[in-house]
Amino acid sequence: MQFTKLIAAAAVACAFSTSANAALLVSSTGVPANTVADYSEAGLVSFDLELMDFSGARLNFVLEEADLAGPLSMNAIIKNMTLLSLPKFNFGLQGISFASNGSVTAGFGTIGSVNHTASNAEIKFSHGETTDFYFGNPLGNLGQFDWVLDTTGMQAGDSFSIVAQVPEPASLALVLPLLAGLAAARRRQRG
Repeated sequence: MQFTKLIAAAAVACAFSTSANAALLVSSTGVPANTVADYSEAGLVSFDLELMDFSGARLNFVLEEADLAGPLSMNAIIKNMTLLSLPKFNFGLQGISFASNGSVTAGFGTIGSVNHTASNAEIKFSHGETTDFYFGNPLGNLGQFDWVLDTTGMQAGDSFSIVAQVPEPASLALVLPLLAGLAAARRRQRG
């Protein structure tokens, strides 16, 4: 009986020790329809964000020991599910910073510019993006590179956040109901 408990405790400890090898996504906040799929592993923060609403999301991570062994890369696929043109997008960092920039690739549109500081990356699209775009190299394509996060001075257990958002979503949210109201008024005039 005692031996069985010892084996069970060892199995649980082994399971926890092998699962503690990547930056852990501990929570995400924002509009519930904007879903996040986490693909992070040791030394890599990686996720897909499906935008059903331009409000964006805040992703909260905790560093693990394996994330500090070398550079901590970051990549993401942002899926524009709104069917609206996405003019620009921001990745803001809190509690960590960018050490170096990487690639940004539009799904079907064209990247107008990418501006970044230590704590922010702003992507502007030439004509708006209506589908996906890739931040870093989530697909493993030749000639494209992940962004690198600076973990200097950080320890296992430290937390950081990535705020992924469309700048000024409030103005867009005000325009959409106005356009819907105008369309409804025109239908009433015709009918």
